[in-house]
Amino acid sequence: MELELIKKNKVFITLFSALLVFVHLLFEHFHGGIVTHFILQDDSLPGISNWWGLLTFPLATWVVLLRIEKRNSASEKDSNKNVIYRLVSAIIFGIVVSYLFSIESTGLDYLMLSLFALSLFIPLYFGEYLLGFTIGAMYVFGANIPIIGGIVLISLLFLLYNAPRFVYKFVRSKTN
Repeated sequence: MELELIKKNKVFITLFSALLVFVHLLFEHFHGGIVTHFILQDDSLPGISNWWGLLTFPLATWVVLLRIEKRNSASEKDSNKNVIYRLVSAIIFGIVVSYLFSIESTGLDYLMLSLFALSLFIPLYFGEYLLGFTIGAMYVFGANIPIIGGIVLISLLFLLYNAPRFVYKFVRSKTN
């Protein structure tokens, strides 16, 4: 039943994500123009326009929905309720990160360190975390920067969660 819910609404959710980016771009257009983010914040280096978000965010949404569908078909223990909780918690995290970045607070450093520590115990590398983080941070950074940063962050969180378990299993197998 829950797997069918994702299959039926995949196109709608992807189109909604495109609409979300489009509304954000309209807001930027009428409030000073579409923002271009330059590499290392240097105008002489290439920039990434927020227009690319119309392509990247719906594509990321589609890929994440496919991954959720595949994960749910492989194991029936993950419910849509858990997916929604992960998404909402990541949206809140993205909003907090954006706020702390915009006020240039050192609390952002502690927040990220606590995220790394938490990832040792909780798997924080699911795709819905990437989508939620991107939605929460989109107002400040556009869609592209959170997607790129989120992919790097989720990769690190994947390693932090799985590497100690791999080492533990490897050491345990050698001692038995």
